[in-house]
Amino acid sequence: MGILDKAVKRAKQFVKDTKKTLKATKRSIIKDFKRKYTDKKQPSNFKPGKMITFQYDAIDDTKKFDKNPLVMSLGLAKDNKKHFYGINIHWMPKNQRILLASLLTEMLDKKGGELDYNDVKPLLKKFEKSPILRRYAIRGVSPKVIEMPSEVYLRAASFDFADWSQ
Repeated sequence: MGILDKAVKRAKQFVKDTKKTLKATKRSIIKDFKRKYTDKKQPSNFKPGKMITFQYDAIDDTKKFDKNPLVMSLGLAKDNKKHFYGINIHWMPKNQRILLASLLTEMLDKKGGELDYNDVKPLLKKFEKSPILRRYAIRGVSPKVIEMPSEVYLRAASFDFADWSQ
């Protein structure tokens, strides 16, 4: 079974198992995530495969941007280490968010928890010219970020933007 098949299977099973419980408990789960996983911003937050959320002030605020994105980091920009690429999964439909989180979890499991540019390069190509692929200025990222461990990626991805904004 290939990595994508495993990711699809994991995502479907997750949705099936947690559909009812998430509805009733999502507010407390998000509060718990914020309490457990909030830390100071540091370079390791932007490594490929990390799921992070933060407050963001765009340098060019004339373009559409999310002030509280939930991002799957694709790593530092090759041409400028003051920026990183990420997929803002808030702007994806829920089933696609969960599938992407599942795929990255499978990739991290296969690679021993560390991804590099070559691992995420296909995602950069897939989402090229899509509004969900964003280039973030690190200086615009709040001093505190919430970095989720991979074992909660699917659960974090299953929450809508409104749930995170409470």
